[in-house]
Amino acid sequence: MAAPSPEQMLVHFYRAVVGHMDVWRQRMDATTNWAAATSAGMITFAFGTPASPHFVLLLALSFQGVFLLMESRRYQTFDLWRRRFRTLNRHLVAPVLRDGPADPSGSAEALAAVAGDLGRTVPHLGLLGSAGYRIRRNYGYLFLVTLVAWVLRLDMLAGPGAGLTDLVAQARIGSVPGGWVVSLVLVAALSGTALALAAPSEQMLDWAAVPPPLRRWRPRRPRGDVGGGPEER
Repeated sequence: MAAPSPEQMLVHFYRAVVGHMDVWRQRMDATTNWAAATSAGMITFAFGTPASPHFVLLLALSFQGVFLLMESRRYQTFDLWRRRFRTLNRHLVAPVLRDGPADPSGSAEALAAVAGDLGRTVPHLGLLGSAGYRIRRNYGYLFLVTLVAWVLRLDMLAGPGAGLTDLVAQARIGSVPGGWVVSLVLVAALSGTALALAAPSEQMLDWAAVPPPLRRWRPRRPRGDVGGGPEER
């Protein structure tokens, strides 16, 4: 059998890249579905009977954190393939659609970088950046709904006319004072918010990544092609 031509090989490689992206996108969607279903079930249980403890909702937050970690690792692999996809689009597909010459900003070097990148399995995007992006896109809403449900549950346990001190007292878990529990939840919430605001964005304008929310006031820095995309790419 004759060896495939470069054009045929590129067609098959492009399809393979799109296929890998689609598989990892589906895996991320499955993790999000697990997190949403688990959260809905635990919130329903927490409000199902008057005797249900409030810490069920904190357990829901813990499960969401585990699912977030799983999904962030999957997003890192998805990002690895998306970098290659965007480089192919920029230097092969876009020039053909423009019916013009190849992108003058180093197409040969960019495609050579893709070839070298095929031997890489270590993600370009860090785990914290990946987690922050998934918080901003999906998990922030789950965290927010669960936190509001937790506060409402504390209010129900404290009774009518309860003040802030009563709510904090109701947050007690066993021998752990309510103040410590509330402080830990606040630290986790602020940390998640900071990660979400500092995480890179996957949006692009003219092949340049849109900076994350905390950095949009800064001038954009040039980025490499295989690393093109979010701020950390």
